[in-house]
This record gives sequence, C-alpha cells and structure tokens, in this order.
Amino acid sequence: MQSVLKIALTLLFLILQSALAAAQGEWSVANAGKQVMVTMDNQTWSPLRKGDAVPNGAWISTGPVGRAQLVRGKESVTFKPNTLASVTTRGFFFRKTDVLQQSGELELQIEKRLRPHTSVQTPFLAAVVKGTRFTVSVSRRDARVNVNEGLVEVTSVSSGERSNLKPGQSARVGTGGMQVAGKTDTPSISRVDPPAQRVPAVGQTLKDLNKNLPDAAGNRNTSASSKGAGNSANSSGSSNGKGNSASSGGSSNGKGNSASSGGSSNGKGNSASSGGSSNGNGNSASSGGGSNGKGSSASSGGGSNGKGSSASGGGSSNGGDKGKGRGREK
Repeated sequence: MQSVLKIALTLLFLILQSALAAAQGEWSVANAGKQVMVTMDNQTWSPLRKGDAVPNGAWISTGPVGRAQLVRGKESVTFKPNTLASVTTRGFFFRKTDVLQQSGELELQIEKRLRPHTSVQTPFLAAVVKGTRFTVSVSRRDARVNVNEGLVEVTSVSSGERSNLKPGQSARVGTGGMQVAGKTDTPSISRVDPPAQRVPAVGQTLKDLNKNLPDAAGNRNTSASSKGAGNSANSSGSSNGKGNSASSGGSSNGKGNSASSGGSSNGKGNSASSGGSSNGNGNSASSGGGSNGKGSSASSGGGSNGKGSSASGGGSSNGGDKGKGRGREK
C-alpha cells in the first residue's frame, strides 16, 4: 500500500512539475550549431546543445557561422549568425516574454493571442508582438524590423516615434529617427513618450546605461565621455587619458587631471574648476582663471603663465612672480 501511494505521489509531483514548466513557458533548444554558447552571468560561457532547456535571463551568442532555434509549443525564436540575445518569460497565468537583443538577427514565430504577450527590446527600438512572424536585425548604427505575418508595434527608444507594421512593411530605427516602408502602402508614424532603453548598444554595457538613469535626487549623468584607465566623466564631462576626472561640462585630458563646472584641464596633475583653464604640469585654475606652465596658480579671473607663478583677483603674473588685485606685475 505504501509503495502504491509513493508511486502515486511521485507521478503527481512529475505532473505538477510539467504543468509548472509549461505555465512558465520554458524554451528548449531545437537546433544548435557548434559556435552557439550560453551564459547566465556574462562571464562563464558554455556550449548550448540540442534538447537543452534555456533558463530565464540566459544570454545566447552565435558565432560567424553559428545558428540556433528555440521552441516553445508552436512558437520559435531563430538565432542567425553573430547574434547576441536573451529570452525571459514572466507571469504564471498571463505569460509574457521579453526578448533582449543586442546584435545580430532574430526570426520569430509568435502565437497570436487576445493581448500582446511578447516584446523585443534592442538598443534602438522596442517591438511589441501581436501574433506574427517577423525578423529583427541589429547593427552598431540601427535596428530593422520586417513583418511577414500579423502585426508588430515598433517604437524608437530615442525619439518616441511609433508605427504599427503589417505584412510586407518594415521599419528602420537609428540615431536619426524612424524610417518606414511597405510593398503596397507605407505605414504611418505617430509619437509617444520614448520607452526606457533596456539593451546597451554594441560596445556598451548595462553599466553604461545606468549612467543615464536618474539618481536618488532625480539628477542624470548625461552625455559623459570617458576614455582611458581610471577616468570618470559625469554631466556632459569629457575625460581622456589616465586617472582623470571631469564633471558638469568639464574637459580633462592627460594624466591625473581634474576638471569640473566647465573647467578645462590638460597635461599632468592639473586642476581646473568653475570655468578655469589649466594647461601644463601641476597647475591650478578656478573661477575663470587661466594657468599655463609648471606649478602655476590662477583664480578669480587671474592669468598666470610660466613656472611657479600665481595670479588672483584679475591679476596677471608671468615667470615666477605674483599678481594680485587688478594690477599687472612682471
């Protein structure tokens, strides 16, 4: 009797597990080439093989000749060569699927339902699927959607331009906005609030996207550019070289420089703030001051040039002297 009960409980457990997996919409691998890899942490990659179950949030990468196809019932997602994307399913009774695609080309066959349940997010556009067969291609400069069957709503993540694509119609979205085309008629374009960008462009990371998100005070770090080792750039700042820092429109180039509030600092070990300009080695300029040479200091509109010079309060100093007030000394 106990053995029969044990078998019954085991069967019930397996049935419930199968039902749960079906409800969660688990994708499995129907086909996978040799160059297809999968990762959960973006660090450790392993081969993806036919028959494997694809965990939620896993990123799949195909090489130059790699191809893969994921299936879930009648639905499928086909990865073309040089594609990087992930598939995540949310919800239990009302299942929704999010596809994040950074590069390459995907071909999707999605089951038609009463409400949209699948979306594709790229660095340039967001596509809401309303039951269809279509392809999404992503390059470094733009993303394209071509619809074969059904209806796809495409929205630009930068401009908020939106268009509903029918069979035979396509949309291209890049930094210059949205362009649409059709074999028989051209779809219309409306405008909405741009959706949040969830996928970084090629060459970027999710950390780069977070720089454009508001902080606790509602401020944004925008248009920042940082190149080199140990650099930091915020609020339109530009930082190039090694160990530099630039913020609030500042520009810092060289090694160990700091520029803020519109300041410009170039050379080695310089500091410029509040519109100041500092060039050379070991200089300091603030509040509109200009400092050039080695070991010079200028503040409050002062101009200092040479070695060991100091100027403040509108003064001008050249070659190791000091200038104060509104006068000029040599």
